[in-house]
Amino acid sequence: MRIKEQKFHLSFLLFITPLFFLACQKETKMDTELFIPVEKSRLYVRLVGNADKPLIINLHGGPGAFSGFEHEFNRKHLEDDYLIAYLDQRGGGKSDVCTDSTMLTMQQFVKDLDVVVDSLQSKFKDKSINLIGSSWGGTLGLLYMIEHQDKINSFACVSGKADGVYPIKALIQREQQLARELIENSKDSAAKNQYRKILTKLKEIDESDLGQFFDDMNLLKHKFPEELGFNAYWANPKAKEIAVELGKDSAYYARARYTKTEFGEAMEKYELVNRVFRNTPSYNHLNIIDEIAVITKPVLVLQGESDYAIGVEQANMIYKHLKSVPEGKKELKIIPNAAHNLNLEAEELYFDTVKSFFGKYSD
Repeated sequence: MRIKEQKFHLSFLLFITPLFFLACQKETKMDTELFIPVEKSRLYVRLVGNADKPLIINLHGGPGAFSGFEHEFNRKHLEDDYLIAYLDQRGGGKSDVCTDSTMLTMQQFVKDLDVVVDSLQSKFKDKSINLIGSSWGGTLGLLYMIEHQDKINSFACVSGKADGVYPIKALIQREQQLARELIENSKDSAAKNQYRKILTKLKEIDESDLGQFFDDMNLLKHKFPEELGFNAYWANPKAKEIAVELGKDSAYYARARYTKTEFGEAMEKYELVNRVFRNTPSYNHLNIIDEIAVITKPVLVLQGESDYAIGVEQANMIYKHLKSVPEGKKELKIIPNAAHNLNLEAEELYFDTVKSFFGKYSD
């Protein structure tokens, strides 16, 4: 009888242990959506990843873009080891539409992020909060750290900027150089004439006050580079092709929790928000390069070596001016053969660097 009981207990344990393990696994995985009330709006957040692990708030670019599609890359590299909060900033993505331009300011976005941080801290009392921001998200992270670093454990600034005029002037100089070289080497008179027109417009932009800059920004960052044979955002053509193909994949949209219709609506919201920011002189003339000296928390500064969207020296400038971060707690990584979209252009190196950084400082 005792032998039978022992066999029964063993069989029961062998049966129940996998179920218990699977139950524990299910408890740690999270994928939920919520809205956080902020002043005159609600912000969408999708929480995805391991609920037992450190929390990272993802700050998207733009201004006006959305976080949903960054899940595509983070799911393979970060979401097993972290809980990622994909935030759609005011007016962007699945957050409420915002047509009030007085609410579309850098100061308001910092206030909004502070509400999000407090809300998530209240929800996850045992977790410290980390930030990762890409492009404009990197800038927003720096702005937030200047005012509220006491609430943040560590911050990864990816392709962000602290000096807004520098990349504009640097890109103008780059395009002037390319246009002059093409004029000198081209035998096509029509092409030469077009390059001269580009030079004339570049001079006009260079001498402007950068006030109403949305249309000029599109010329400078998109139209002119295409005509001059380079790309301010991409250094790796294969990576760009992957991005284009992903854009045709319905499963890609489904994983981001978007229909094609919702994506189209989000892009319209993106343009609305971005136009307001780019037609605001204080945004175009942003310069917090000296202000970031107050930051003392761990910071990772990442940039592609060919990132003309923010200026190739931007990361070095930021790192140099993080004067109060202890030497052992600030890191600089310039990634070769890459520009602005590091998660695609240098996927393995980018995520290895990010994981190594957060592995040291997140708890």
